[in-house]
Amino acid sequence: MNRIATFAGALILVGSGSAIALADEAKSPIRASMLLSVVAPITESRDAAFDRAMKEPGPPARRLDGEIQPDGSVRYGSVTITVRNPCPPGTHYEPPLPGRVRK
Repeated sequence: MNRIATFAGALILVGSGSAIALADEAKSPIRASMLLSVVAPITESRDAAFDRAMKEPGPPARRLDGEIQPDGSVRYGSVTITVRNPCPPGTHYEPPLPGRVRK
């Protein structure tokens, strides 16, 4: 009988402690930001990322002269420049500027 009373007393003591803990949990609201912070991936701090990026080698130096493509355009790194003449050969005509006498 003594063992049963001790067990029941211990059970009541643990049960009351867990009831207090559950009541305390019920008081704190659960927000969406709390859930998102739990499932969010762990990222490194800004300072650590900056330090790591400073230690890594930079991109290779670009050539100052362009690379001429088969179609006549010139490629500078990732930029391609194409210069086209809007007038067909032999048909270029410049109108006289206003106020100028034509000879």
